[in-house]
Parts: sequence; structure tokens; C-alpha cells
Amino acid sequence: MDVSIVRGDHGHLEDCVEALVHSELAKVYYPTKEIAESLLKEGIAKQEIYVALDERFECVGYIWFAPFKMFYNFPYVRQIAVRQEFRRQGIGKKLLSFAEEIVFKDWPKLFLTVSEFNKRAKKLYQEIGFEEVGFVPDLFKDGIAEHVMVKVRKD
Repeated sequence: MDVSIVRGDHGHLEDCVEALVHSELAKVYYPTKEIAESLLKEGIAKQEIYVALDERFECVGYIWFAPFKMFYNFPYVRQIAVRQEFRRQGIGKKLLSFAEEIVFKDWPKLFLTVSEFNKRAKKLYQEIGFEEVGFVPDLFKDGIAEHVMVKVRKD
């Protein structure tokens, strides 16, 4: 699927919320639509969310990444979500590739964490070159461990 990627704004909020609330991540971390919406409003306000738009300019997914969030030196992918009906069409890979293009202009590394229960996401990250560099039990929530992953710029 062809998509264009632009900075997200409040007009994309509803579609971003839709993508998030129907994700594996939301089942554990964002149990209500209100929690998800509040969080995404923060990311949009900080101008850290980018959205994938289809040919009708409908938001089909988003990526939230921020500079200096990992070890105070490196960009960090906070979230990535694609609406259910658009999954498995390469949109997640395109969003990550977009983030890499921006990040690797100025930084040598891009970090993310992936919850231990989110095996499909971890597999995707490994397929596109992220490597696990750590495992942190109870990082964001008791009983849930996170894999810390990094992709290093190829010079």
C-alpha cells in the first residue's frame, strides 16, 4: 500500500486512537479510549507523532518517536500502531523507515522497547535490523518485561 507520511495533528487524533486501542499494547497499557486519547494528544502537542496517510488522505497508522529519550542522548520510538484493517501491508515498516531517515541524519542509533508479549512486533523489528541489547523486567508495568532494541546507522 502506498502511503505518505506527515507530522500528525489533532485532525488525525481519532484514527490514531483507533489504531492504538485495538493493539496488543493497549490491552496491557491503555485499557480505556480516554487514556489512549490523552496520551496521543501529548505526542501530537509535542510534534513527535507522524502519521501514514493512504491515497484518500485517511490516517492508517502512526509512529511516535522523540529525540533524547533513550539515555538522554538517542532518539526513541515510543509507539507505533497501524489500524486493524491496514495491518500486514507494510505500513509499520514504512513508518519505521521514515523514522530512520530522519534520525540517522543526526544520530547514530535509534532505540525502542517492545513488550515481551508482543512477539509479532519484535519479529518485525528484528527483520528490519533492530537488535536486542537488553531485557528489563517490570519496566513500565509490574509483571511485564520489555526487550530493549537498537538499530545502528550504517555508515
